Amino acid sequence: MTISIVRLVLAAAAGAAFVSVAGCDNREPKPTVASVLGIASAHAQQADLVVPPEAITGAMAPVDEAFARFAASSNLAQVEAARLVVQATRSEDVRAYAQRIMRDHAHGGEQLSRIVKAHGLKLATAPTGRHADLVTKLSGVAARDLDEAFLQRFGRDAHKEAIALYERHVADGRNAALKRYAEATLPLLREHLLAANKLLDAASASR
Repeated sequence: MTISIVRLVLAAAAGAAFVSVAGCDNREPKPTVASVLGIASAHAQQADLVVPPEAITGAMAPVDEAFARFAASSNLAQVEAARLVVQATRSEDVRAYAQRIMRDHAHGGEQLSRIVKAHGLKLATAPTGRHADLVTKLSGVAARDLDEAFLQRFGRDAHKEAIALYERHVADGRNAALKRYAEATLPLLREHLLAANKLLDAASASR
């Protein structure tokens, strides 16, 4: 009697499970996005909510495709969040920052799309998973709290996440063009983070 054995192998770097099935199906399971991006276990589930493993098509090396899909969703979320703030804020400084976010992340998304298009990879046109949820939550924030929520969630937290992601890809990515894109974008992301922190500090000091 042939017995199919299912082995669950815990991916130590990401805390994610890989399922290997022995028997007729010899296909290898798709790695989780968190595992190929080197995201720590505490944030692994959130990463896979943005780009689920089944979204990886194999058009590029998993580490490159996962990075491109995650970065694209992040760029789109930044643009949508900034657009909400531009329309609602009464602060000229916050409006100027949000306009810069819209411009820079839209341009970054276009660059990213051009790079992966050569490999037959089509990226999402709207934020996915957790990124989409963050934009939805921001749209429900009261007007008096919108500036601070935007600066905290998108100006500070999201840029910290993006910087870590891009730094890892510079070190571990396979595709040379994507590595160059990540390296060239990092200074801009750091500027965005610094500007957001300055605006948050100014708002805190004025209370």
